[in-house]
Formats: sequence, structure tokens, C-alpha cells
Amino acid sequence: MASSRICSPMLLVLLLVSSCNAGDHPACPAAWSAAVAAELFHGGGGGGEAQCSAAAPHTPVAVFAHDVDPVRFALNLEFAEAEFFLHAAFGVGLDHLAPNLTLGGPPPVGARKASLDELTWRVCAEFAYQEIGHLRAIQRTVGGIPRPLIDLSAHNFARVMDEAVGYHLDPPFDPYANSLNFLLAVYVIPYLGINGYTGTNPLIDGYATKRLVAGLLAVESGQDAVVRGLLFERRRETVSPYGATVAELTDRVSALRNRLGRCGVKDEGLTVPEQLGAEGKICTNILSANVDSLSYSRTPAELLRILYLTSDEHVPGGFYPEGANGRIARMFLKKPPRINHGV
Repeated sequence: MASSRICSPMLLVLLLVSSCNAGDHPACPAAWSAAVAAELFHGGGGGGEAQCSAAAPHTPVAVFAHDVDPVRFALNLEFAEAEFFLHAAFGVGLDHLAPNLTLGGPPPVGARKASLDELTWRVCAEFAYQEIGHLRAIQRTVGGIPRPLIDLSAHNFARVMDEAVGYHLDPPFDPYANSLNFLLAVYVIPYLGINGYTGTNPLIDGYATKRLVAGLLAVESGQDAVVRGLLFERRRETVSPYGATVAELTDRVSALRNRLGRCGVKDEGLTVPEQLGAEGKICTNILSANVDSLSYSRTPAELLRILYLTSDEHVPGGFYPEGANGRIARMFLKKPPRINHGV
């Protein structure tokens, strides 16, 4: 079957990693990482001294003033991803694991531990810790904004799925109920971060901010690829008890995001008509990309329309009941920016 040929190498890697865990799960076999650990802790890479530093930047300014607000805006999505992954994996969030990063913002609403199989738990846990690093790196580079109020309740995700399919699912969709539901819920939010970073890149000029956004975009894209690959492997599976397949639900969610964003097609499900696939020659769509197989770009206004679930960047709701934070988001709401310069 095509799906097994396409996804098996990635899944093999994930399955190997899944035997490695913390807490209630098996410990990582020391031999797996011994060689890398030796390099890290004792120095490595024989053959004498080597030049490892990057060349000096052409523009010797780390962060321009105009870089700050677009990059800070991304913290809104990073907060949502961090809290969703952390709670789903561990049952606790930033207030427990990295309270200094919240900058006094309120805790999320409705987030809780998910019922996950070993592989999905491992993926979720790794992503959760990665999001802590993303928050720290952004705040260190451009300063921070307080964590906004984020609604990660099952009720809110059920609303997204209801709007995607066009009717009320019965029972209501619960992202925390099982691994497949959780992966479908992950499909809803993080992909938007890729669109946002792709849109931010041309707007910034400092070498530190460009390096930061490149690194964030790379890892966020990797996360999205893992999730889409796992879902693609199960694309023909019926999501119980709704009667729709994984491929059908992801297609509906992508179509919903396009409608809410109001700027054309910048989102596609796991399969597409062949003429819309890569080079018009394939119907698989494990990575969502444009006609040149490049990432789609979205503006902050587009992202807010989708995340608020209102199709209007001036009307908060959805995942941000009181609106997102930072100068850009608050400008649309005509409210103070809620920023923190002291990070």
C-alpha cells in the first residue's frame, strides 16, 4: 500500500524513539546516546581545531526595532502550542514547568491530560518541551508579552470540528479522548505557526531575529510533518463514532481555515486532486505547499481571523476569548498592547 511505503521510514524512527520515555514510561537506553553524549560532555570531533562560527553578518544589527512586534506576535501561537502539548502529555502546563515564561498571563482554560498511546505520547512530550525552548528563545531575543487567555477546552475543539463538518458531531469531539482525536486536534493549530513564520521572514532584518525565525520555522515545520505523516498513515481510518475518515476530517478543517482566513487557499488536507499535488502529478499531500512546493504565508490578520474563529481580526473568540496579546493583535482590538520590555 502506498501509505506504508511513504511513511514507514519516518514511523520507524518514531517507534524507536517511542521506547524512550520519562515518568511512567521506559527509560532511554544509555547506549543509544552514548556517542553523542561523549561528544557533548567531553568534546569531540577529532582532527584538530576547526572553524565552527558562522561568517559575520552583512548587516551587523542583531535586532531592528521593526523586527520586534512581528516576532512577538508569534508568542501567541507558541503559548497555545506549549500549553496544549504540555497538558496533553503531563497534565500540567507552563505554570508548573516554566512559570517565568508566562509573564503573569492567565492559565489556559480547559486543557487536560490526554489518553495517548506510547508513540503519540512521546511525540507530544517532545513537542511540549520544544515549545518551552521556543518561548524562551523569542523572549530572549525580542522581549515578551504576557500569556493571553487561551481556551483549550474540549468544548472549543468540538466547536471547530462542528464548524468544519457543518453539523454538530454526536458525541462532541474530544481532543483528549484518544490518540487519533489528539492528532486531529494538533492538526488544527500548529500548522498556522508555519504560515505565520513564513510571512514574518520578509519583514525582519536583524541577523539575530532572522536566525531565530529560521530556526523556529524549521522545527515547527518538522512538527507539522510528523503529525501529518502519522495522520496520513491512518487517512482511510474511520474516526469513531462519526463515520468520517481521517482524510475527510483534515480536508474539512483545512477548508474551514481557508474560509476563516478569507485570503484564498493556503491550506490543504492530506490528499488533493492530482492536479493540485506536487507538480500536478500526485494526489498525496503529506506536506501542504503551494504550486512551487513552498510554504504558504499568512499575515497576523489572517491568523487572528482563524484563531478567533470569527473570520474577523477585530472580534476575539475561539482560542483567544479576550484576544491575543502584543502590539499587533491589540491594535486590531484598539486596546493597550500588553507587552513586557523587561525580559
